[in-house]
Amino acid sequence: MKVFMSGMIICLLAGPARAAEGPQAAKLVSFTKDVLFRRTGSSDWGKVRPLMDLFMRDTIYTMAASRAVVRFPAGELLALTPNTLVVLRPPGKKGADAEMLAGALLSRHSRIITRGATIQPMTADAEFSARMKEDMTTVVSVTRGIAEVEARGRKVEVRKGYVTEVRPDMAPSPPVEMAAPPEGGKSAAVPVPRRAPPPADSAPAADDRQFVSMPANALAAVDAIWGYHLQVAKDRNFSVMVLDQTYSTSEKPDLNKLLPPGEYFMRAAKIDLLGYKGKFSAPRLIKIKDDRGASG
Repeated sequence: MKVFMSGMIICLLAGPARAAEGPQAAKLVSFTKDVLFRRTGSSDWGKVRPLMDLFMRDTIYTMAASRAVVRFPAGELLALTPNTLVVLRPPGKKGADAEMLAGALLSRHSRIITRGATIQPMTADAEFSARMKEDMTTVVSVTRGIAEVEARGRKVEVRKGYVTEVRPDMAPSPPVEMAAPPEGGKSAAVPVPRRAPPPADSAPAADDRQFVSMPANALAAVDAIWGYHLQVAKDRNFSVMVLDQTYSTSEKPDLNKLLPPGEYFMRAAKIDLLGYKGKFSAPRLIKIKDDRGASG
């Protein structure tokens, strides 16, 4: 039996020249598959480029099975899940890093507004997920620190491990403890924008090796796992390392081709969309045979 791990091909391509529309709002850190953008004042949608600069009032749209991570100048991070539509630094929304019009996102200390709520990080380590249901209800789940959710003139403080809902034209619900991943309705559907380029046949990816995400329970309902940190060693204590590499969920390295025949110990740790790595799994003994077959 062959031993494989999943991952992604990393493209280090230069981003396009900075536009002259206005002050830079953020940088596109990473993306997978079909992610579109639109400059303010334009009706045309284009495909994003690796490490491209983004500007105030730019709109980002992640199509089906696509993701994107945006970093703001002060280090705030925003990870967009599939079928998400956001406007960066929207006009008339003082202090907001992004306005989410549909979909779901993961935030590290960025201030988010939706059609019914304002989500403000209250601690330096604040991280949360926000999701809009089909009925425009906003669901906010805090995975680290404290966030404040405001709607209809009422504010609630949501601490780590708690979730609140904001229904249309209503105040936030009292926070309740998260006993399971958020559920209770699909994210709002986003129609493909007019004049948008056709989806790619393949699944290109771009990354500056800082494709990041949140703790494993951040938004399990939309699959927040980016990849894995794989280690292989000659001993159970991993003091004699023969492989120490990070792979995303689309790459499939073959240990039979990477390692000579012999017995090894292997372990892996999940990495989520904002870059957090979980605990390593228990060491597992694997055997790579002379015929290039592996077992374990």
